[in-house]
Amino acid sequence: MRPDTLLSIYELRATTAAARGFLDRSDLKSLVGPQLEGFHWEEDFAFLFCSAPADMDPLMAAAPGLELRMEHLLRYDEWQDGAGARPVVAGPLSVLPWEGEGLPDDLPGEGARSFENYQGSLPPVWIDPGLAFGYGGHPTTRACLGFLLRIMSPRNRNPPKTFLDLGCGTGVLALAALRLGGERALGVDYSHLAAECAVRNARLNRMESRCSFEYGQAAARAGSPAEVLMANVPLAVHYELLDRKAYSGRRYLILSGLLPREAEELKCRLERELAFRELDNHRDERWSSWLLETDGR
Repeated sequence: MRPDTLLSIYELRATTAAARGFLDRSDLKSLVGPQLEGFHWEEDFAFLFCSAPADMDPLMAAAPGLELRMEHLLRYDEWQDGAGARPVVAGPLSVLPWEGEGLPDDLPGEGARSFENYQGSLPPVWIDPGLAFGYGGHPTTRACLGFLLRIMSPRNRNPPKTFLDLGCGTGVLALAALRLGGERALGVDYSHLAAECAVRNARLNRMESRCSFEYGQAAARAGSPAEVLMANVPLAVHYELLDRKAYSGRRYLILSGLLPREAEELKCRLERELAFRELDNHRDERWSSWLLETDGR
């Protein structure tokens, strides 16, 4: 999507469970129009993204319990805060924006060389964020990329092969894990926009045979087998995953999405319920992230 594309963003509130379920089940394009590009949930609020102004009356009439709160008009680069224009480099790994047509070459091509900061010795992870967040530049994502580099380092004689990414966003962490030598990855996100975007990015990187992405709640996949569990999610979701024993039976945990005080609160509970060793951590003025090694039980 071009940086100067104008987006009409409609903010809706679901006042009932039925209203929220209506958006998940319905063919929204038939109600909103072909300009609908996707939608994203945040608690009881939904944001519908349209490439042109839309008539919301048919949708509101079909779904009692939905409130139209306001309409936002933003340029695409304002929505993404410019994230799609900057490469992210972490050791041999580069995450680069893809704005072209078709699929890039496996090896860096003209698009990659156009970025002065491109330094990676591996083929890059190409990300088209679309309307979802999670390009790779957020401090929590950068921290998690650094943790992946550590556990996938050649110095680790037995690097993990399987990964579960809960709250996967655009799929950047799962795809980076595969680029670093992983064999299989599964990502889940409770945002239609993010899940659909991650599927596109798997195809963009020609990794669709080794990874899959799906829409759904993180807790619903708590029991999915994987050596590494990555969860860049809010504290409430971490607690739900703990209740579902999602962190048990893993070799490594990469945990993020936490304010410093929340991280300490979660660590206290982890110490009561799980045997682990803290391999690394990253903390700035706003976010805390951890890399933990467990006993696999």
